[in-house]
Amino acid sequence: MQTAYLTAEDFRFTPDLVRVLTSAPLTPSMYNTGREVHEFDSPILMYAVKTSLPKETHESTHTPGIVIRPGQSLRVVMAPPAGTYLYICRRKGHASMTGTLIVE
Repeated sequence: MQTAYLTAEDFRFTPDLVRVLTSAPLTPSMYNTGREVHEFDSPILMYAVKTSLPKETHESTHTPGIVIRPGQSLRVVMAPPAGTYLYICRRKGHASMTGTLIVE
């Protein structure tokens, strides 16, 4: 199992570039250290999720991604195939909040 640690700060993901291998499942672990509500969304990556999503997902909040409130964390397990995947925060005013996951 590989773990990628991401921080959602106000208006950026840190790091904004993550590289992992396809040899083992991936667990992105995200923590919101900011004052704003953030959202993790990557339409293609979301298909690779292997575990159930938290209760507050896009179905319950009417947003496409997974909501991460200030001080909360999110952890999911996925097994994406090799490729380059963009992830974003879709909140209004957070357009520059993006990152890239490279699976090799």
